Amino acid sequence: MLPFNKRYDKSKINKCIVFRKGMGRLFEKLYHVRKVIIMHGIIFTELKKYVDTKLGENVWDNILKEIGLKTKTHMPMYMPIRLYPDEEAVAIVTSVSKIMGRSVPAVLEDFGEFIVPTLLKMYQMLVEPEWRTLDVVENTEAAIHKVVRSNIQGAEPPRLICHRVSSTEIGITYNSARKMCGVAKGIIRGLANQYNERIAIAESSCMLEGKSACEISVRLTE
Repeated sequence: MLPFNKRYDKSKINKCIVFRKGMGRLFEKLYHVRKVIIMHGIIFTELKKYVDTKLGENVWDNILKEIGLKTKTHMPMYMPIRLYPDEEAVAIVTSVSKIMGRSVPAVLEDFGEFIVPTLLKMYQMLVEPEWRTLDVVENTEAAIHKVVRSNIQGAEPPRLICHRVSSTEIGITYNSARKMCGVAKGIIRGLANQYNERIAIAESSCMLEGKSACEISVRLTE
């Protein structure tokens, strides 16, 4: 584990600017699920993988048919390098939540956890090899969100203010008009899984309950 006041090497940020088309756009579209008109296809391909894994390979087509995207003459084939209307993703997630019998925020949290391997693979050059769960969380704003804002016009990923309470605990203030703290919490759990760490997440304030920001605590439990 790094000393808890370790900060991200800013030289890596500049090196990653040239990867705008292949990397920054993923976070732009991920964090604009409820806001922009279009969304990066990688989210749809990951949603399909999520549905196939959780519900079975035949369910995806049924969902598309139920929400009106699949017809006798049209079958959407989502490609990771293309852009699609974000309302399609919202409709898919809503349908999945009904099938699972879970709330949309719960599904988004599960989905956030699910996509971590893909995100780590795409952004591996931004993550120091010695980092672990809390280090990645602490440096997300500087290491990833800064790249997104610098290279994508109009991009508005969540504002994360992190402070290390100790070497085993971090506090996070999450603020976003999209109120997608479920995805954020899922990603944190997914990171812990990847690094074989056990964590406890507590949320003392949530935007979904009308608060101005989400206050999240993440603590290593062993």
